[in-house]
Amino acid sequence: MADNPDWVNPANDRKTPYSDEELELFVDGFIESFEDEWENLKLKFGELTARQRIKNGFIANDENSLLNIEPDDEVH
Repeated sequence: MADNPDWVNPANDRKTPYSDEELELFVDGFIESFEDEWENLKLKFGELTARQRIKNGFIANDENSLLNIEPDDEVH
């Protein structure tokens, strides 16, 4: 019987927010994959702001981001 690969094991699930380095890799991948959209974003917002908007999109979809965590109890 073959062992399952590590990525199948739920104990190996990521429990921390994406790092800045990971986010930059995601942005670079987006730019490579969606060149037309990237050009439109650059024209509309400028390069730095366009990169930040893409990064913000990845942060918003990161279930482990502190921005997306709802406290269970009252926050003081």
